[in-house]
Amino acid sequence: MHLSRPPRSTTALRLAGLLASALLAAPALAADTPAPIAWTAARIEAAGVRTQQLSAGAGQAGAGLVLQGQVELPPQATELLSSPLAGVVQQVLVAPGQRVKAGEVVARLTSPELLSWQRELLQAQSQARLAASKLARDEQLYAEGIIPGQRLQDSRAASEQAQLALQERRQALQALGLAGGALQAQLALRAAAAGTVLELSALPGQRLEAGMPVARIARSGQLALVLQATPEQAGRLRVGDTLSIAGCTSPARLTAITPQLNSANQSVQLRADFTAAEDCLRLQQFVQATVQAAPAQAGAATTLSVPAQAVVRQEGKAYVFVRTHQGFVPTAVELGPQGNGAWQVRSGLKAGDEVAVSGTAALKGAWLGLGSEGK
Repeated sequence: MHLSRPPRSTTALRLAGLLASALLAAPALAADTPAPIAWTAARIEAAGVRTQQLSAGAGQAGAGLVLQGQVELPPQATELLSSPLAGVVQQVLVAPGQRVKAGEVVARLTSPELLSWQRELLQAQSQARLAASKLARDEQLYAEGIIPGQRLQDSRAASEQAQLALQERRQALQALGLAGGALQAQLALRAAAAGTVLELSALPGQRLEAGMPVARIARSGQLALVLQATPEQAGRLRVGDTLSIAGCTSPARLTAITPQLNSANQSVQLRADFTAAEDCLRLQQFVQATVQAAPAQAGAATTLSVPAQAVVRQEGKAYVFVRTHQGFVPTAVELGPQGNGAWQVRSGLKAGDEVAVSGTAALKGAWLGLGSEGK
């Protein structure tokens, strides 16, 4: 009796099926551990890939952003020293770029008008004394029943008017730094606060009218940084954010985010104040500022967030490209809520990871094997 064997063709079909299954499973295994995208620096630059290092914070989306800008002098930090009276410049005691202290004499003027002001003060003092004496006499006469009450009221009004006139003249001279006393025709113009002389508008021998400028002074410790940001970056920033400035140990603080765009380059203008007594910045200097992560509060759970443009989707999952020594690795992440142009990351990343925030379309194409594979 002969046993029947399965046909040779059936065995071959079974082997072919097993081989096909193995081949179909291979891409799935490879997808679980994606190979790094090892590009050269030139290829990375050509693809427009930019990266950002993640830092732990209380969901601060703007942490790590690098902004470019320029140092300016805010209007409130500019002191314009002008001549309060008409006169002739006798002496200029400072030069542009020189530092001055509060109360330091910048220039001296000779003003005949100053003599008139002092003479009027002396006359007001005399009138006030006379009115006070008359009031005292009339009060005595009224108490004795010699004069009517109306005359006493007139004397009181005259005395009050004389005192007001005296105060007005005295305060006018005090504003000039004079307290009265002996007549003098020379007036010293002093800096109201410590700072640096930016510009001199008067020279010795020059005649000035009242209100004409003499010097412009930049007060110390008050500088502004005018920075540029894209609309997406501006959406991740908040007034009060702290900025570290290249070359400075003290930080700046973001004080304004303008609501309109620059029509020329579609950028958003930001303003930050730098008030530290540190000599590390100069007017019109170009600077680079980095947004610092807000310190985590005690007991508060720190979170990570990534810019929205750093996230790519593939087969219903979210990925970011993490830069390593081997290249850019597509890394699956679990995302939380979105806000201010960024996604909160629940898992898949850690503080210190460097992720691609631009050029992600090119990286995704290389990951999926689309286009050229050239390095």
